[in-house]
Amino acid sequence: MSNSILTDYPALVEAVLSIADKLETSDNGRQWMNKQQAQEYVNLGKQAFKKLIDDGVIKVHSLDEHGLARLERYNRDELDEAMKSL
Repeated sequence: MSNSILTDYPALVEAVLSIADKLETSDNGRQWMNKQQAQEYVNLGKQAFKKLIDDGVIKVHSLDEHGLARLERYNRDELDEAMKSL
């Protein structure tokens, strides 16, 4: 049995790497993000990101009207457009 494990090792490594690539792609492709994810997505520091929000360049979607005041979401397409406009 140990021979079959060693024989399949390269296939296992390739499968794990393939799964990791798919997970990374799907994570980066999320449409809605929290503040930290959005900040990382546009590769800005906290102060610069906050300034763009305060200036209305980056749109914040608040869930306050649904009783979830602390939850804010950012749309990936809107973030892309905001960064293109700079």
